[in-house]
Amino acid sequence: MRKGHNILKAFSLISRLFLVFLYFCAAAQVMSGIWGKRYPAITVLYIGVLEIFQVLMEAGNVSQRRILDLVYGQFFAAACTNLLFGTLLWTISVQGAGTLFWEFFLLTLLESFTGILWAAFSFTLYLRKQTWKQALYIYGQQEDWQLRIKETNSRNGYFRIAKAVSWEKGLSYIEKILPEYQVLLLGQIPDQERNRLLKLGIRKEKECYILPKIADIYLQNSRVIRLHDKVLFRSGRGYLTKEQERIKRIEDILLSLLLLLPVLPLMGLISLCIKLEDGGPVLYRQERVTRYGKSFSMLKFRSMVTDAEKDGPRLASRNDSRITRTGKILRNLHLDELPQLFNVLSGEMSMVGPRPERQEFIETYSKIIPEFRERLRVKGGLTGYAQIYGKYSTGPEDKIKYDLIYIYNYSLGMDIRLLFLTIRIFFQKENAQGVEETNS
Repeated sequence: MRKGHNILKAFSLISRLFLVFLYFCAAAQVMSGIWGKRYPAITVLYIGVLEIFQVLMEAGNVSQRRILDLVYGQFFAAACTNLLFGTLLWTISVQGAGTLFWEFFLLTLLESFTGILWAAFSFTLYLRKQTWKQALYIYGQQEDWQLRIKETNSRNGYFRIAKAVSWEKGLSYIEKILPEYQVLLLGQIPDQERNRLLKLGIRKEKECYILPKIADIYLQNSRVIRLHDKVLFRSGRGYLTKEQERIKRIEDILLSLLLLLPVLPLMGLISLCIKLEDGGPVLYRQERVTRYGKSFSMLKFRSMVTDAEKDGPRLASRNDSRITRTGKILRNLHLDELPQLFNVLSGEMSMVGPRPERQEFIETYSKIIPEFRERLRVKGGLTGYAQIYGKYSTGPEDKIKYDLIYIYNYSLGMDIRLLFLTIRIFFQKENAQGVEETNS
């Protein structure tokens, strides 16, 4: 089985190198017509930029949760690279703009098509090779273990849960059956028992996975220090330094201005469509809470009927009758969020950060999850870690984990990566859908 895993890794590397070689040949054909004998150097630079975009878009990560993530990543990596190079070369080349962009358009199609084929084949092969890893799942009293098995086995590329056992069965019983499995998955179980089981799994050389608690996220960012001959973990940074805040503010101003210029005509068209549909207001202002609990009016294009909240605020649901026809399109493409660029420009929001919530929801969630208020250590964002890797219907406990991962591991590099990945979610409908309706 391990041999099969190594063969898969070798195939992935060889196929990836072949793909890069194919891209190089195709790009060299275009560059030679522009640069003549000097084309090899610019072609190498082109491939380097393409690979950077591939990494930013996670286009080569075959362990993604969905094949569509890889497909979108391959397409947008190629599109961004060719748009960048096409524009740059247009400014310095004597070749006509039409011919130049046509060549880069064809290059985008070629790279997207071959990249998507590679992604689909590699993803399928990866999943087939991963299914041999059978997992023993240890669950806690409060967990819906049957739902966990169903969700994990339907969309997991790391292992398959073959057996679920309550931690109350005891360490000796679990130790007895563990050799039958390659993976140990630990759920929401008491810390002391979880530590014992984790030590057992590592001692038995099993792959160990843990469903993290919020305290685990604090430890993830701990710094190892030495006190004489003792090892200590130092945790506690959950805020941005003054330098990081200044850099982030500059990032917000530049990006919001850069994006507002090209999208203003689109915003004008959207405003006209909203007005023509029912004659109501174009913009919807909603009180949200940002850093330090400060309230502000978050702007959105109105996607619901004018009296949508006459019975009080509630989350949108799938097939919500309050959503207008124009609103459905705006929500599916996330275009209803465009006016928030003005919130970013004014300093009320940031480009990247936890999604600003209403005061009512913060109070409700904080009673269940006290750590929920830690999201208020940074400005609310137009996009963020939870929006990229979660869904609209992701529960508040998982969302706060994503948000805390962002806050406690913040860096400018992470912001840049999340901004590029945001391009991908514009075409992922599940990120815009509401929560399921429940009968009560």
